[in-house]
Amino acid sequence: MRYDRILIAPDKFKGTLSATRAASAMCSGVRSAWGEAVQVLELPLADGGEGSLATLHSLRPKLNLRADILPNASGLKRSVCYLASETDAYFESARLLSLNFRGNRRLPLLDRTSSGLGRWVLHMLAQQKKNLFLYLGGTAVCDGGLGILLEFGFQLLDPKGNLVHSLRNLPNARRLIPPASFTSIEANIKMFTDVTNPLLGPTGAAKLFGPQKGATPNDVTLLEDGLGQLSCLWAEFSKQSETDWPNGVGAGGGIALPFLGMARNRVTLSSGSLFFLEESGLANTIRPGDLVLTGEGKTDAGTLTGKLVDAVVHLCRQVGADCLVVSGTVVDHDKLEAANYPKTIAVSTNGIVPSRKVATDELSRAVTRALAVV
Repeated sequence: MRYDRILIAPDKFKGTLSATRAASAMCSGVRSAWGEAVQVLELPLADGGEGSLATLHSLRPKLNLRADILPNASGLKRSVCYLASETDAYFESARLLSLNFRGNRRLPLLDRTSSGLGRWVLHMLAQQKKNLFLYLGGTAVCDGGLGILLEFGFQLLDPKGNLVHSLRNLPNARRLIPPASFTSIEANIKMFTDVTNPLLGPTGAAKLFGPQKGATPNDVTLLEDGLGQLSCLWAEFSKQSETDWPNGVGAGGGIALPFLGMARNRVTLSSGSLFFLEESGLANTIRPGDLVLTGEGKTDAGTLTGKLVDAVVHLCRQVGADCLVVSGTVVDHDKLEAANYPKTIAVSTNGIVPSRKVATDELSRAVTRALAVV
């Protein structure tokens, strides 16, 4: 053993372990390998996708847990938790719009909506919250915030003046009409994404993520055209000369778009991974010579597009700490090697994700085996 201190900073292992349980399992693996001689610090993290709210609450336990009744992606009412203080409120989109919810998954992608997120924001504005924090990743929608737009009372019109209220005819939208009562959003809206992908193009919301959410090739073509039209209309509304949206606007199916269009001067779009590195203190705690353990459910090429594990790997390089990635499964080895990734180990050697019942033990044993040869 050549380390005096190990920092454990995983994301959730999607479908099996929360980040907190993953960190605990990794710690158990460290103790099995090296006993009590090494100092271990557990810092479970998130990246702006699923698990962000739970991780934030563990870091800020004084925040109050609240609930609201909102329509999910399929339009069915759902009780959703969020965190709040007197002036601020925090919302994880995946808790309402996740593809893991059976009702959301069963409905065709073109019929899913982000309206519930818009309704929550309106509720918080009515309560005069000054700062809204939105974690956007992990949704089942790809509507470019069309549901949010309609929830705020905006209208879309086609060339004949007919209302456009569905993704199926979104490519026909030519005019964006604000509600008569709309003035401006009086709160700061800080949005965090788990990827850096753009809205449009081969790595955008429709072409890259649409098929993962159930889009057919025809759906992808329609969505790409519709989101492109929506992007132009919001740029025109916000008096931008170009559709120059920040990196990451393709996250969550483009649900950041209406907020950027309605209140660009009060809205920011940032990396959720970097937010949690700062919030947890890892960015200030890590020292040269430390060993940092991180991991996630699946490490692949997508990890390189702003995921938590990638942010931890880059932080270790900057500081001069060693890093070991232990994930549920690992694929795209060539792309990870091209990115000069550190040693990356898969818990599952056959590509099958462990069940929740055995995931903790398997992750712990994988860490023990990895440290045996360090």
